[in-house]
Amino acid sequence: MNPTASESPKPAAGVSMAPGPVFIVASWRGGSSLLYVLLNKHPQVALTFEADLWASRSVFHKPGRYCDWAARWEFWARGLSRHGMTVDDLPRGMADFPTVFTAFHQAYAARKGASIWGDKSPNYFDSLPAIARLFPQARFIIQWRDPATTANAVARGAQSGERYFKQRGAQLRGLIGYQVLKSGVDYLLARGHPVCQVTYEDLTSDTAKVMREVCRFLEIPYRDELADLRDADRSAVFKGIHHTLLRGDKIVSTPRTVILDLATRQKIAAYVKFWRRRYNGEWPPSLPADDVALPGLPQRIGDQIAYRAVRAFDEFRQICFAYAPLALLQSYRNRTSGRDRT
Repeated sequence: MNPTASESPKPAAGVSMAPGPVFIVASWRGGSSLLYVLLNKHPQVALTFEADLWASRSVFHKPGRYCDWAARWEFWARGLSRHGMTVDDLPRGMADFPTVFTAFHQAYAARKGASIWGDKSPNYFDSLPAIARLFPQARFIIQWRDPATTANAVARGAQSGERYFKQRGAQLRGLIGYQVLKSGVDYLLARGHPVCQVTYEDLTSDTAKVMREVCRFLEIPYRDELADLRDADRSAVFKGIHHTLLRGDKIVSTPRTVILDLATRQKIAAYVKFWRRRYNGEWPPSLPADDVALPGLPQRIGDQIAYRAVRAFDEFRQICFAYAPLALLQSYRNRTSGRDRT
């Protein structure tokens, strides 16, 4: 029986929280939701699903008495309610990001009697160094997926009507962000932070092997049920169409229908070939095509500029979210949601 939101978040007897959070990070549509659902079946693990308090961190720059982080976070991602929590489950008077993040995620884990706490989200992809500085004892699980397959999944998400994947710059954010994530991982490794790297392809084709590797990394015993979706808790997962397979009981490894246009596929193949040469054939895990030309310097510069513009807009939107009146934000959301339905 799952605990209700009114129960006190006290850990089970003899359970002590891990000293730092665990972050599962991948590109958007990189398949990390599957890893999250499987890992959370372990009784010692209670990670949140895209709670994304990190994306709301601008709110914490406001003076303490005006730091309405709970209301804005709930509006942004329903981080509290999706996980069966309310602000009353947390200590009062908190107004800084690390304290709130720790308190929330530990309280969520305590409900399950779990010791391992943290979050799964693609929104950490370009923030690994900053997160490591804030949480020196954090552990990171990075999941890679073939970038062409990932881009195709983004295209399918857009085709199904998911607003996030329909927005301008979604494919560029994923492609250039793929290498940005790699740079963040290199930063962590160079400084001795614990990192476990797996691939979506291995997770779907040899699930038990990958889950054993993840359990060894987290220093918890492997359990056979971690390789099976049956009886998994998906209550915190968003209801979007793009999570349909995740809600089933079968782990699907067969290729999806390709709807990505030829030009985008060729562009991705060119970048994969470029990255393989740059990293001496060690990354990305995908094999490059022999018959594709490397992306030229003008194209790479142009893509970098466009990517930075997209990310600058993302950051501007987060700042607006932190300071604009909530009634105005709600009105804007209602209007844009109405356009999506037409």
